[in-house]
Order: sequence, then structure tokens, then C-alpha cells
Amino acid sequence: MLQKASVSLFLLVLLGVSLAFGATVTLFQANYDNSTVHVVREVANESGVQNYDLYRKANNEPTFTKLITISPSGQSRYQYVDAAVYRGSANSFGSLGSPFTYRLMVRTTTDDQSYNSTPGQTPSAIQRSWGSIKSMFR
Repeated sequence: MLQKASVSLFLLVLLGVSLAFGATVTLFQANYDNSTVHVVREVANESGVQNYDLYRKANNEPTFTKLITISPSGQSRYQYVDAAVYRGSANSFGSLGSPFTYRLMVRTTTDDQSYNSTPGQTPSAIQRSWGSIKSMFR
């Protein structure tokens, strides 16, 4: 009986923490797909969320650049396709691994939460070149 009470208390505390922070992001992931990057986030709770800000930074850039601000819509899964990932980034593919980091800022009524994701697989030179050529005509 004590174990059942402990589990109930744990779930109550967990629920309280979730409500206090205002949002529960269960997944934030960026993946290359040919000449674009798909940035996916899943949320279990959007209580108190004012908006989501998505940023991108290349390894050779000192700061993040805001890509988009999205208002919460009650969805559990959101996706952003970064088709301009190759614009102005010819020198960002170096020996440091994946060239970009994406940051999700969850703006809530109580505080802000930050999540980072770096695409796991660096595209080949052919994919980068093709992506650069395509981005010139967008």
C-alpha cells in the first residue's frame, strides 16, 4: 500500500512540475533530408505557452538567427522545413562535424525553456552543392 501511495505522490509532483513550467516538450529533433533540414518537435502539454521561437546557428557564426515564431495551436507535433539552410553557409561545413545547431525557445507565462538539436548526419559535398544551387533560385 505504501508503494501505491509513493507512485501517486510521484505522479502528482510530476504533474505539478509540468504545469509550473507550462510546456512539456517530448521531442526536439533536426534531420537532413537532401537539400533541406526537417525540424520536428512534439509536445505533451502547451499550458501557458505564449509562442515557440526557432533559431539556427552555423558553427562559424557567433549567434543564433531567428527563423520563425509560431503560436501554439493545440497540436502534439509541429514540423518546420528549413529550405534556406544552404544560403550563405558555404564555409560552415568544416571539421567540427554537423554544421548547424537549432534552438527551440518555448516562451511561457512563467519562464522560457530552451532546447538544442544538431542534425546527426552531415550531408555530402554533392548534397551541399545541389542545396546551394537550389537556394539561389528560391
